[in-house]
Amino acid sequence: MDWYLTLAFTLIGVGVVVLTAEFFLPTGGILVVVGVACFAVAVLLILVYGSTMEAVVSVIGLSVGLPIIGFGMFRAWAQLALKPEGESETTTTRVGDPELEGLKGRYGKTITPMRPAGSVELEGRRVDAISEGMMIDAGVPVKCIDVKAGRVIVRMVDAMPDLADFKLDDLS
Repeated sequence: MDWYLTLAFTLIGVGVVVLTAEFFLPTGGILVVVGVACFAVAVLLILVYGSTMEAVVSVIGLSVGLPIIGFGMFRAWAQLALKPEGESETTTTRVGDPELEGLKGRYGKTITPMRPAGSVELEGRRVDAISEGMMIDAGVPVKCIDVKAGRVIVRMVDAMPDLADFKLDDLS
């Protein structure tokens, strides 16, 4: 391999390392400028001492390879940095949750405006819900009509039924 290609690949490697270091040592973009300068000098070396085809291949390699490397680094950073310590993998309710399934047919009221998603209180429990597509103000009586894919679906009702009208067996 020619000396200029060895130097160019070394500069590209240094540029990748410097850009990676910016993720861990935020310098306000200084390391990004140094990394991009390394890439520019590497391409310039290939342009001056190498063939046009080598320069085109290096530019295309940098144009395709750097975004792929950057995407992979961003995904790895998001996995590590954005997951709070001590929390479970997910805080949402799983599909087919028996607790949510038990809310079908229950009455409650909206806590927040439903546009069409919001929070409702059903049987003393605050639940994220979706209306049937209409907007509902806060404090309005609603009935849970279905639970699909772990989402509670509610419908506005005129008034909540009076519990005195029900027998004890009807409430279970």
